[in-house]
Amino acid sequence: MKRITFKLESSYGRNRAYPVSQDAILLCRLTNAKTLLPQDIGTIAALGYECVDQTGKVIAPSILY
Repeated sequence: MKRITFKLESSYGRNRAYPVSQDAILLCRLTNAKTLLPQDIGTIAALGYECVDQTGKVIAPSILY
């Protein structure tokens, strides 16, 4: 499974996942969003990717927004 990297940041009390790796940037560009949405994680996983933060920890949909 390919890993794509996102940077987690808190903005106004909400966690956001900003793309870091090239594949993450391209996937966000396809969705026309600057950040990863919780519902996008399942779709990205179905494509064969694993969403991780910069430390390598898997991003769970429940920690976003």
